[in-house]
Amino acid sequence: MKTQIDLSAVENQNLESFIEKVYSYLRNIKENKLKKELIFYSKDEFKNLNWNDKAVDRIVARYKDIMLCLDVYNKYDEKAIVQNMKIFSKVIRMVASKFSLDRVIYVRIFKKGTINKEKGIVISKGYCDKYREFNEDILDLITISLEDLKRLNMNLEDTLK
Repeated sequence: MKTQIDLSAVENQNLESFIEKVYSYLRNIKENKLKKELIFYSKDEFKNLNWNDKAVDRIVARYKDIMLCLDVYNKYDEKAIVQNMKIFSKVIRMVASKFSLDRVIYVRIFKKGTINKEKGIVISKGYCDKYREFNEDILDLITISLEDLKRLNMNLEDTLK
């Protein structure tokens, strides 16, 4: 079964359905089971966590002990990763203060800008800079360019391989 990226869902701020597709694919969970057990946190809790936050939208969800944070930005800037991770660590702390998390998935979606000319997506295990480190056993970092994906006319299943 092909899992198509619904770019219009992202552009129209219907991020919940996009998150269901990402979870369903990455963790091989049937969507009907996922819908019953997926917990969405209030968007307002996680909007504009500080004055330097450039996300135009953010949604956080949890499936059992797996947390997913999806941030949407207008334009890709490769230097923004440090600032993005500062804000992401705040999101983790807010959710982990109430629940134990075994894995976190951070998806950064950029509407404009080239990330990877061949795939339009970059998947990393873990993250480390001079300020913070996320162990590769804990973190999946997915960076997506909608502009690239539109140009390449890709679907999610092919892109994540």
